[in-house]
Amino acid sequence: MADMGAVIKGSAERDALGDWLRRTVGLYGDLDWGQVPGGLSNLTYIVTDERGRRVVVRRPPDGQLTGGAHDVLREARIMSALLATAVPVPRVLAVCAAPQLVSVPCYVMEHVPGKVLASAASAERLAESDRRRLGFRLIGVLADMQAVDLDQVGLGDLRRRTPYLKRQTRRWTAQWQATADRPVPAVDHVARQLVRILPQVRPEPDCLVHGDFRLGNVMITGDAEPQVSALLDWELATVGHPLADLGFLGARVQAPPGVLEADTDPLSVAGFPAYEELVACFQERTGVDTSALPVFVALAAWRWAIIVEGIQQRFSRGQMGDLSEDSAWHRRRAELLAEFAAATLD
Repeated sequence: MADMGAVIKGSAERDALGDWLRRTVGLYGDLDWGQVPGGLSNLTYIVTDERGRRVVVRRPPDGQLTGGAHDVLREARIMSALLATAVPVPRVLAVCAAPQLVSVPCYVMEHVPGKVLASAASAERLAESDRRRLGFRLIGVLADMQAVDLDQVGLGDLRRRTPYLKRQTRRWTAQWQATADRPVPAVDHVARQLVRILPQVRPEPDCLVHGDFRLGNVMITGDAEPQVSALLDWELATVGHPLADLGFLGARVQAPPGVLEADTDPLSVAGFPAYEELVACFQERTGVDTSALPVFVALAAWRWAIIVEGIQQRFSRGQMGDLSEDSAWHRRRAELLAEFAAATLD
């Protein structure tokens, strides 16, 4: 893992953050910082003290940023609100918004033991007999999340007056206009198609939407029978339509070659339920009509394309610490995702 010093601006700031961690969460002695790969909207570090205690620090990338996906304090607030619910989340230990300590806000949470099946190769190491159960457990977590009473947990203010699809189309169109430095015709085409299709989608009561719901964002524990111990990366969370997260799962398992690093989502590995089975399980658990699901698959792929375009720009500007990826690959991914979204709607 990479050295935190490449991202925290200077030893004084790094020392100040270390002192804050010792004061607020009780870390001891010298601290070892390791940057976790992935999670490209925000940066994640595992911090280990001299006694072997581990915590996790989340912070946005350096430089000028657009959109709300980098609001880590909002992410911390949502996880704190969910701690007493059936949704498995890490405990947030402290937040830091003090500009005299660090140049950007950050928060620290407990380190949840377990493993992340972030790739097809890691999913293949799970016993095939366990994969099917784990796939349905993922849908169980989604159903539990959507059953959260937003007012009861203090998240009722996340509701918006504008319907989810209209809000998402407007937000991500504005995000594209703010960040794009080249034409990608499919992005504009999908935006127009989504506006045309909006009135045809049956409305549903709003629920909590994770925004990046996938196997690679959950921690798995248990050798005899895998369990989901934590749902991570809440930076895109909002309130909206219950098909939103299911649509994102569909966009991942149906994504064209070249989009994913190994061309296969972990849920596509043999032994996991087929997407159609996951959809049926979701419908049985929630009672939500899934006939409009292709619209949400297209929306998720289109939004994903815009996010990826922003990622490649941050890599090209050196805003991602010691993480290094091919900016040209991300540019091609954005094109493929936009074309996939257009084909899903046309």
